[in-house]
Amino acid sequence: MEVEALPELAPEGNDQSQKDQHINIRISSTDKKLVEEKAAEAGLRTGEYMRRAALGRKITGKIPPDFRRLLAATGSNLNQLTRLANAGKLSGASTQTLNELLARLLETLR
Repeated sequence: MEVEALPELAPEGNDQSQKDQHINIRISSTDKKLVEEKAAEAGLRTGEYMRRAALGRKITGKIPPDFRRLLAATGSNLNQLTRLANAGKLSGASTQTLNELLARLLETLR
């Protein structure tokens, strides 16, 4: 039994390609509302959301501004601590604490 290969997709993120074709679908008002809500949560237009979903591309949620600021501040603090550790200005106990904090941060982000 021979398996037919799928056609090659345009490179992801290639929003410059001309979109000159239409696909019309029927959808319930409930499903339409749900798709529009999910697109808004991802920060995408409905058409882009549906293209990504149909083509199996990654759809990620938008990061709320307050979380983005917190993440930036945490990254800045982590960078400062890393510089101190690399300069040998942190004791062994501090380095261990830093590693534990980093592990917890990474776990939280997952």
